[in-house]
Amino acid sequence: MPISASIEIAASPKVVRAKFLDFSSLPTYHKGFFGSITALNDNLDPGSKLRVVFQAAGQTMEPVIVENTPACFAWRGSIPLLFTGAHYFRFERSQTLPGGTHFVQEEVFSGALWFLMGENVVARQMGFADKTVKGWDGYNADLKQTCEKK
Repeated sequence: MPISASIEIAASPKVVRAKFLDFSSLPTYHKGFFGSITALNDNLDPGSKLRVVFQAAGQTMEPVIVENTPACFAWRGSIPLLFTGAHYFRFERSQTLPGGTHFVQEEVFSGALWFLMGENVVARQMGFADKTVKGWDGYNADLKQTCEKK
């Protein structure tokens, strides 16, 4: 069951992607969902690891980069056998803002506990998906603001 959040940004996909990948600048424009993102082996090639600190949850994970192209950056993290999430950041040409970007975050879950992020009664009661999307919306708004600064 994937969940997603998106926003229109009045900056080119190239500009948005460059700002997104400048992980060291993250604390200067975002104080919320992502506390920090750090490349563990100084590159962003598929197969490399990141350290991602989730500020709101106080959790850290070390996902593996699975894609890094001009259109998409993605990582996969897991709690073995229980839960795996593939997180995609997409930099698409906007259909509503000429020269702009349609920025999308999407996560696809699998594993024994994937249903906690779904639409079932238990998932809705726990609210994990809603809290996650709310956090992504906050990040997306912060990224938009920093990319649109003149």
